[in-house]
Amino acid sequence: MTSLSGLTDSFGRRIDYLRISVTERCDLRCAYCHPQGHTPSHQPDLLSADDVAAIAAAAVQIGIRRIRLTGGEPLLRSDVEEICSRLRLLPGLEDLALTTNGQRLAGRAAGLAAAGLMRVNVSLDSLDPEVYAALTGGGDLEAVLGGLDASLTAGLTPVKVNVVLTSPASVEGADLLGFAALIRRRPIHVRFIEAMPVCSHVSYLPAEHVLDRFSQIGRLDSVSGPEGGGPARYYRLDDSRGTIGIIAPISDPFCSHCNRLRISARADLVPCLFSPAGISLLPALRREHPAAGIADLVQQAVAAKPCRYGDVAVSSGIAGMHVIGG
Repeated sequence: MTSLSGLTDSFGRRIDYLRISVTERCDLRCAYCHPQGHTPSHQPDLLSADDVAAIAAAAVQIGIRRIRLTGGEPLLRSDVEEICSRLRLLPGLEDLALTTNGQRLAGRAAGLAAAGLMRVNVSLDSLDPEVYAALTGGGDLEAVLGGLDASLTAGLTPVKVNVVLTSPASVEGADLLGFAALIRRRPIHVRFIEAMPVCSHVSYLPAEHVLDRFSQIGRLDSVSGPEGGGPARYYRLDDSRGTIGIIAPISDPFCSHCNRLRISARADLVPCLFSPAGISLLPALRREHPAAGIADLVQQAVAAKPCRYGDVAVSSGIAGMHVIGG
């Protein structure tokens, strides 16, 4: 429903955050994102820059205040800067962010900032070059580190790093010390995220394991999170410039505070990450005047949002994260 304060679902949660997957193409093959046997997509992106702008404009008009561009890998699109510049002109939009694997970020950070992008989240599951390459299907660790530095220089802050916990190796040995060194040298916020079995049955590692390991190498103090902190709990290690974040959707679900909707790369409006099907925006987008139709569908998605992901009948037909968006 729409109220004077914006969009509110049937459980009283204010829905003001929209994640738009602008492509399902990706130059990496992370196991938790792509289903086993997935064939990389070479199809043209379904949503044009005009489509993304139309969706965002209608959503912001009825209460969405934060938008994140996701994928796939959004920087595979040559028009991401154009999309950012158009979205930043929307009256009422307060936050515009992007999630990337960082492979192409170094060369585009300055242009993205100039186009109006406010901040970035970068996926980085290991600081060991060989482990990182194996986890991602050939990713270049140095390219990601260069992208982090370029983002800081361009002012795309706060810069956040997302580490998906797929095994105990995620926070052991050299990686543990590497992430500690990263936040001591740079004002970067490294968030460790419990893997959710959306498309692949990855190993489950409780996020609290991270705190146990970091507490062995220094003092941890609970601190307030950076802007756009979301569901993460943050800690400072000794006198580090950055922080450690814990996102625990399995061991400590935050569904009661969920404020987001997702739009997949196939133009489906998804009320919950585990929704077996979305609401197609294509009929509304192809009308001469799409705004009213899009707004109606957003309100339908808000009404369909479940109380918790455990209430959703998860099926094997759920699209991979490369389609839904992270």
